[in-house]
Amino acid sequence: MKIFILLMFISPFVASLENTRIGCDEVELFIANPKDGSILDSKEFKVEFGSENILISPAGVNPEKKDKCLISGHHHLIINNAYDVNEKRNDPIPFERNILHFGGGQTEATLSLPPGKYTLQLALGDYEHMPVQVSNSNQTNGLAVSKIVSIEIL
Repeated sequence: MKIFILLMFISPFVASLENTRIGCDEVELFIANPKDGSILDSKEFKVEFGSENILISPAGVNPEKKDKCLISGHHHLIINNAYDVNEKRNDPIPFERNILHFGGGQTEATLSLPPGKYTLQLALGDYEHMPVQVSNSNQTNGLAVSKIVSIEIL
């Protein structure tokens, strides 16, 4: 009888956890290359996108969510802080200068930029280009965005 009473008190708590990311692996979005502080001697260079526990999927494709831990989307590369994803978290990430969309699910890109100093940041957008929010993450303000990487092109 004591076990039954204990289960009555625990089961509502367990059910309330069903829609959270508790127990899910940490989500991370990052720029694998170039590294922060890199000085590049060529105006053409490769940017490699990195992610952990994220399904990279093309724009316009809404993957079936069979797992509460599934985070999916495609990469957007923001150059020189051209867009503040956190400030506009309820708006689709726009197609504008210095906001590059990789809606095909690409995980790298070759860029060509004139000499100068630049910042690069990745933001994950869902199938409709909306910023992806995650609850079990060390990502900035609960959004799937990378840390800002600073580079210089000579």
